[in-house]
Amino acid sequence: MSFLAAMPAFARADDIEDLKRSQEELRKIVESQQKEIDRLRGDVSRGAGGAGGEGAALADAISDLSKEADNSGPVVWKQISRQGSKFTLYGFVRLDMQYDSSRPNSTNLPSWIRSEDTAAPDSIRAPEDSSDFNMSSKLTRLGFDFAGPTVKSLNDAVATAKVEVDFYGATGSSSRAAVRMRHAYLKLVWCDEFSILAGQTQDLISPLNPVVNNDMVMWGAGNLGDRRPQFRAEWTPKIGETTTLILQGMAGDNGAVDGTDRDASGTPGATYIDGQTSGGPVWQGRTAVRFKNWDDKDIEFGVWGYSATQDQDTPIAGRGNFGSGAYGIDVKVPLVTDQLWISGELWTGSNLTDVRGGILQGVNTTTGDKIASQGGWVELSGKATSWMTLTGGYAFDDPESDDLSAGGLTGGRDLNRIWYIASRMTFEEIELGLEWLHWTTEFVGFDEGTDDRIVAFVAYKF
Repeated sequence: MSFLAAMPAFARADDIEDLKRSQEELRKIVESQQKEIDRLRGDVSRGAGGAGGEGAALADAISDLSKEADNSGPVVWKQISRQGSKFTLYGFVRLDMQYDSSRPNSTNLPSWIRSEDTAAPDSIRAPEDSSDFNMSSKLTRLGFDFAGPTVKSLNDAVATAKVEVDFYGATGSSSRAAVRMRHAYLKLVWCDEFSILAGQTQDLISPLNPVVNNDMVMWGAGNLGDRRPQFRAEWTPKIGETTTLILQGMAGDNGAVDGTDRDASGTPGATYIDGQTSGGPVWQGRTAVRFKNWDDKDIEFGVWGYSATQDQDTPIAGRGNFGSGAYGIDVKVPLVTDQLWISGELWTGSNLTDVRGGILQGVNTTTGDKIASQGGWVELSGKATSWMTLTGGYAFDDPESDDLSAGGLTGGRDLNRIWYIASRMTFEEIELGLEWLHWTTEFVGFDEGTDDRIVAFVAYKF
């Protein structure tokens, strides 16, 4: 006997109809949730998660939605979002301890070492016996990776986003560190090959970073690039079974990094950033190829360049417009599967302060000459044990001496060169690090400065 047949004889016909409608609505809800689960699984299988942890976020979304569909688990906090977006929390808590045998330009954010010449001006001279030690938790980081819905009205674009901060905001106190935005962008992906990005993230050029000097990642000492607001497009078509072509272009905020304003106080151009008053953005482009090596690991080789203009109202030596540009290469090659790899970059350009080149020198303010420079870095890394990685490397930034010294200008930073070794020890969520950098900075007209910089840190990653 069916359930309906067993109902009491006095049951009303409209009660039966209400029950049928409720059953039909429940069936539609279950079917809708199952379709959403199948769609998310398809996105993951097609690689829609991409870089930046978005694939993991989609996998989490599937797991959470499955629980919701079969009603076998509670709703978790990360499901509370708008229009179906999910987010994953990540980051680390970290303490850095840093010792310098001689004085750098900044104990927390070093990019060059002060001269040990007693005749050098105070602006570049290191006092005698000027060793330094400091501790900081400013590198502690907090981020959110968002996995959004498929936007049907934008031709099924898959939406993702990232927001990430640390504590290197403007403050002079180590115990009063301020929040600083690192990344804040949205990304739309079509067919796993074409994407656009809008917001703040790392420059497109010089995409790799050395292992050492994590607070400045060797900016001003061989590594270019920084973070800035930008609009970026990327196309990554497949060539055969194992090769991917990478084509990238970007327009970014001009002067976002150096904030250069060479106009004197009280003049019409004062307080206006020279890059922004040029009326144009920073243009950056990169072409790369990624393919498999003999161990089925990815090798990536890229070539890139950028161009920008700075305008100021008060000319220097009759000149008020200064171009800025560079081009370079990057490479990352695994030599032995998960055991040994090499990476590095090489570049050349002029007036590079907005991308952290030329030892942070862009224009000779006496002669009006743009300061040309060339530099790069290379490092070899390997697994010493299952829990320890060792890295050895070299970095340099070499401005053109004539651009610094022309017109009698002295004290310019003429060369940075750094040899370094580093170890990373990982014990599940806990990471320990130890670095030694032998760092020399040469100057025009004065003796060099040399520093042995030792860094140790402990971090809890989540």
